[in-house]
Amino acid sequence: MGRGHHPRNQPCRTRRRLLALAAAAPVLTAPLLSRAADLIGHGAMVNAVAMSPDGARVLTGSWDYSAILWDLASGSQISAFHEHAAGVTAVAFLPDGKHALTGSRDAAIILWDLKSGRPLRRFEGHSGTVAGLAVAPDGGSFASAGWDFTIRVWDPESGAALQVLEGHGANVNAVAYTPDGGRLISAGYDFQIRVWDAATGQEKAVLGGHEGSVNGLALSPDGRLAATASSDETVRLWELESGTLLRTLHGHSGFVTSVAVSPDGRTLLSGGGGDRRVRLWDVATGRQLASFRGHEKPVLAVAFTPDGQGALSAGYDAVVRHWDLTSKVGADRP
Repeated sequence: MGRGHHPRNQPCRTRRRLLALAAAAPVLTAPLLSRAADLIGHGAMVNAVAMSPDGARVLTGSWDYSAILWDLASGSQISAFHEHAAGVTAVAFLPDGKHALTGSRDAAIILWDLKSGRPLRRFEGHSGTVAGLAVAPDGGSFASAGWDFTIRVWDPESGAALQVLEGHGANVNAVAYTPDGGRLISAGYDFQIRVWDAATGQEKAVLGGHEGSVNGLALSPDGRLAATASSDETVRLWELESGTLLRTLHGHSGFVTSVAVSPDGRTLLSGGGGDRRVRLWDVATGRQLASFRGHEKPVLAVAFTPDGQGALSAGYDAVVRHWDLTSKVGADRP
């Protein structure tokens, strides 16, 4: 999401605080456990991170107006991209791994050739920050979430605008395709998650329940579940077909910015803006498995590595941290 400003709901009720403390107690609280170098090089907060399909590279976007392509194993920079006129707020790889998209506070989206570092195409139509990007599984289209209250669908090959989806009553922060490409899911500052027919652009359902802005969104690999992160201090899991809220995950203190589901669908990550923690959860039970500390300022984006063994978190402290989810060395055990 575009993270210049978070509408922080006032500290929630005593009940929620107690639930958060109870959920946070029986977990491993781990210091930084990197199996490779952290990614350091941006000159301002990093609010977007994406993994390449092969797991070898990372793309990040920052308020320093740049996106950087990294080699994950070494932590070294491969390329830097500087065509935007404002902070880069969203990034995404295309399925071929050879091209990527960046979205910005300048309201534009750029398609890049990653090998040459050249911008190939510019997509303009939003009238506000592009806060989220999602590429269809077949790579034939992509969607952008805008702070002009719309989701726009584009043809990456021709540059044509295919659809404008309207329905949110506030800034749209995140968008995702289901794995079959049949539906688009979006989330925004209006506290709502919306389900759209990807072919027709018709709104199919609205999922309500959050008590604050929905800042992050991720789908399970089978397309059955959606996970959402909110300023109401919770992560929520939804059954998409019925629109049912399955469970609410309490543990963060302060607004939650981001969420990611593991490649096997068994765990999820969440990034805490208020508590500066990365938390790992069990999807089936909602139990918190671990809490990682290391960022000095709010965590703004999280992602799993494709093998599910590692994770990345991007922060307001301009650092992207690389976590080893399999190691518990040095962890405080309950």
